[in-house]
Amino acid sequence: MSVGDISYLTGRAHGIMGKILTKSQISLLLSAKNLKELRAAFTQTPYDSIIGNLNFETQISDVARSFKNSYADLLINFYRQSSASMKRKIQLFSERYNAENLRIILQGIHVEMDHDDILARLIPVASYSLDYYKKLLSMPIQQIISVQKEQILQKQLRRAFEEFKRTDRFTPLESAIDQYVYSVLPKVSPYYEMYVNMKNILSLCRCITLNVPAYRYILPNQFIAKALNSTSISEVLEKYNYYPYSAVFSEYIGQKEIPLHTLEFAVERHLLKLWRKAFRYSTVLNSDSIIGFFEIKLAETMDIIRMIVGVNAGFSEKEIRDSLLYYSIL
Repeated sequence: MSVGDISYLTGRAHGIMGKILTKSQISLLLSAKNLKELRAAFTQTPYDSIIGNLNFETQISDVARSFKNSYADLLINFYRQSSASMKRKIQLFSERYNAENLRIILQGIHVEMDHDDILARLIPVASYSLDYYKKLLSMPIQQIISVQKEQILQKQLRRAFEEFKRTDRFTPLESAIDQYVYSVLPKVSPYYEMYVNMKNILSLCRCITLNVPAYRYILPNQFIAKALNSTSISEVLEKYNYYPYSAVFSEYIGQKEIPLHTLEFAVERHLLKLWRKAFRYSTVLNSDSIIGFFEIKLAETMDIIRMIVGVNAGFSEKEIRDSLLYYSIL
């Protein structure tokens, strides 16, 4: 990976980041009382062209897909303009979102969700196209597993599928996907080592909540082993009440009820803060600046979609603002 390679990509990234939504534009969007007002507000932002002629009131899923496709195009362009080593990093980075897409597809098929609704939730990244995911949707779950490109993921899903058939619970497949992602991300950046540990803590908390055997649904290591005998979420968090984990979990220790989605958001927001610093201050010798850009840009894309969906659902400005990730850390 050459200095020039990272320097060029970083320059492009800073140019793109200079055009993201400002706080005043976010406030303008959040002030919209309905989809008509929201569409008018978007004409005052750099993203008017992404929406184009789509109708908010009748094509809202297409609007969401257009924003996701815009992000996918950006990632693919960076992928194509990178050296071989940087391409490998982007491919590994993309495995996290391919895995999430796979989770959405498998769960959607399991609950018989409409295919268009499933596709609207997907984010095609790097070498994974929307056409690839459309083909997966035409297959039964067992065949989807058999065509996975990554052998480790395929092996883990095959094992989980046997339990899924016996119990009809989606948890084994979901956990197999999580474990695969946890094994891949640290190869992209050291930042993900902390993130994976936090996600492992959350997986353990989820197992305690569901009263299922934790050792089957986490990535076993010495870090998580010390909390396996915990009986409550608060007890788990107490055992990791030290840096860097205390920065996220300490405020929830001792609470009787701790919603897992609240912890999930806290972890994602903490990581975004780290990526924001990496993007701003990493040198041209460090590819973390590029990965940070991808993370920030994706978080912004999902925040835009949350605003559109929130306005459509009639949520208050505060409810929508509380659901934002990137724009909540500014």
